[in-house]
Amino acid sequence: MGNKLVVAYSCNDGYILQTGISLISLFENNRSFNQIEVVLISKGISRENIVVIEKICERYNRTLRIVDFDQIAYDLKLTSTGRHIATIYAKIFFSRLSAIDKILYIDSDTIINGSVAEFYNTDLSDSYMGMVKTYTGEEAKNVLGMKPDASFFNDGVALVNVDYCRKNNLITKCLSVINSYDGNPPVLSEGVLNKVCEGHIKTVSPRFNMMAGLYQIIRLDPTFLSKKLNYSESELRDSCRNPVIIHYLSGFYDRPWNKGCSHPLRDIFLQYKSISPWKDTPLYKRNLSIRLKFLGIMLNIIGPYKFEKIQKLLKRK
Repeated sequence: MGNKLVVAYSCNDGYILQTGISLISLFENNRSFNQIEVVLISKGISRENIVVIEKICERYNRTLRIVDFDQIAYDLKLTSTGRHIATIYAKIFFSRLSAIDKILYIDSDTIINGSVAEFYNTDLSDSYMGMVKTYTGEEAKNVLGMKPDASFFNDGVALVNVDYCRKNNLITKCLSVINSYDGNPPVLSEGVLNKVCEGHIKTVSPRFNMMAGLYQIIRLDPTFLSKKLNYSESELRDSCRNPVIIHYLSGFYDRPWNKGCSHPLRDIFLQYKSISPWKDTPLYKRNLSIRLKFLGIMLNIIGPYKFEKIQKLLKRK
């Protein structure tokens, strides 16, 4: 294959380990691309850590482009980002990157477990982005004024049609929504993109963003997610068995760079960590809260249908 892959990550020094390990997994499983250009959106990444990422790219003969987040998001005014950093909004500003018409954005807390060629070659005609649907957006849709039957997408992995974003003034539209919520929109960048891009997001297979929550529920009862997200049960099962991008979101499994992680795909992360510059870095001493541990146990015992009903009842009180 002679085509070029352009991929973006965004982080600060706090997530450089995860970013580097994710990059290694991307390079290892996408050797068929003649060219891979990595665009790293930096929020104060130290020169020392930049050098580490440069060496990873050089090792696989891939190119690296460093972009300062504040230089592309100079008119972004935020009052809160929760537990995240501002670079989660980076994908909104990709139309300010020169000489790029399409880019695959990937969160740092991922492992690329196979070729992204099929995903990258998705037809995005009349779409801002291609993303995977998530089932956690019902409340956000109401607050954002979206249609009740609208799909809600996770923006942690997004194939961005940069040319379409430019032509349709995505930045201006997103900034308007952010400002209307005084710099603290519901579900942060994810809520903004779902609101602005409603009806113009291409649904892609869960294989390309196998979030921890999806993985857990598919293993328990794929019929639940099939009804919620309108993916077929067979597609959900296949995505669970053969994920291309594993997204280790925080949740009932914890994350594989933490001690005691129970995610069934934890060892895949550790495999790439073992061939990374962080191979000797100890796992972090962080644990799930007692509340999340309890909720995870309850979900496994009663299943997603009853679990959802209980959550709704608790929210009403």
